[in-house]
Amino acid sequence: MSKFITNSGEKSLRKRLNTLISKSEELKFLTGFFYFSGIRELYETLNSLHKSGYLKEEHLKILVGLNVDKGAFGIYETAKIKRAFNLNSLKEDLYKSLRIAFNSADLDTKETYEQIEFFIKLLGEQKLILRKTRQPNHAKLYLFKMNETIRDVIPNLFITGSSNLTRAGLESQEEFNVEVKDYGFDEAEKYFDRLWNDSIPLSSEDINRLTEILTKETMIRQITPFIAYTYLLRTYLELHRGKGLSRELIKLMEDKGYKPYTYQTDAVSEALANCDAHGGTLIADVVGLGKTVIACMTAKALGKRGMVICPPHLIGDEDRKSGWRKYLSDFKLWDWEIRSVGKLEEALEFVKDNEDIEVIIVDEAHRFRNERTESYHNLKEICRGKTVLLLTATPFNNRPSDLFAIIKLFTIPKKSTIILDENLESRFAYYEVQFRKLAYIKNYWNSRDKKRKERAKRYYKELFASHTVEIERVKDMAMRLAK
Repeated sequence: MSKFITNSGEKSLRKRLNTLISKSEELKFLTGFFYFSGIRELYETLNSLHKSGYLKEEHLKILVGLNVDKGAFGIYETAKIKRAFNLNSLKEDLYKSLRIAFNSADLDTKETYEQIEFFIKLLGEQKLILRKTRQPNHAKLYLFKMNETIRDVIPNLFITGSSNLTRAGLESQEEFNVEVKDYGFDEAEKYFDRLWNDSIPLSSEDINRLTEILTKETMIRQITPFIAYTYLLRTYLELHRGKGLSRELIKLMEDKGYKPYTYQTDAVSEALANCDAHGGTLIADVVGLGKTVIACMTAKALGKRGMVICPPHLIGDEDRKSGWRKYLSDFKLWDWEIRSVGKLEEALEFVKDNEDIEVIIVDEAHRFRNERTESYHNLKEICRGKTVLLLTATPFNNRPSDLFAIIKLFTIPKKSTIILDENLESRFAYYEVQFRKLAYIKNYWNSRDKKRKERAKRYYKELFASHTVEIERVKDMAMRLAK
């Protein structure tokens, strides 16, 4: 007898796994990829069994078969298999991936903290055992040994098919799995046990190291209310103390007829802090709020020679009565250069020949949201190693990748100081996928094209775990993603 599980309708693998877990005395899972999003789908059932004292040592064995792409966002990555086998190196890869996964904003929820604490406890008590196969393995196999109270009614069984131990694999995306009760369990268990016995074990010292990383080097670490308060207070003071804004700079503004609005001086303070911490900043106020003034004040406070890159019509006249020529003159940036966006090759050659050009201001930076152009390549070379000020009223034009392209003009995507885990590329890859799915749902959720409509509904189920499309939820999530 076979039972197909497709995650459509009521045929959810998550529901079936939770039902079988509650009736099993031993569990053995082999999965290609292991995401924390998958194991936390089983939290309620495992926690209930643990409270009742039912879980024993090695109750749940999880064997992970594949390497995990470090570009995937918010995942519990596994150690890599290398041709020159080095156990310590494999473990260090695992530790590093933990820091990345659990410093992601996606897991920054109350439920996650509670669940991670529970799973750390299971690891420490050796009721949950996690191992990595020595060689890549793409199989998905879930074995259930029934407890003695129902063994005569329900025999030992296994589920195999396409689902990894991920949230999407357990419920939201279409999969095809089969539950097998009447044959093959012993052979399937021998297959699992052979891989398990040859796998990479984690010793008690390794578990302690994992626990230390999670509790001291990720967002899961305990923060007292006082520490949180002092951190916020320090951040507030740093943003409002007027860093680099001397009285001379304020007087210079006033002498030239500019009123030093608080929102502008605050923006300069933040821009200077960003330049100091990240090598650049994005000035993205709406039209009319004085982005050019903020940029010039920031440039003057930095006290370095630089270059402005802008559209030709913004350069200004030779008499310095308009455009950037006027602003540079007003703020006494006498040694600064101005180049048109249409002459980037010339600008690049100038920068190469003049090492004292240390700051680059890019006006209307949204023009460079397409990385696959010669102009973008030239601008990136101009900005390399420089402090970069990007001015645009529309940093997010069509999709998250627009913003990412211009941010990359001053930060290294996989070694960025902007976020804790450093991997800004992974973060924006996640944003891009989410945004494309939301856009597809919005466009086709009520389409007459059956295939497009079904695809839109599948995306909706992945994002919201529901079959009924509520378009307002889509719009709200898109807005939050944009922010």
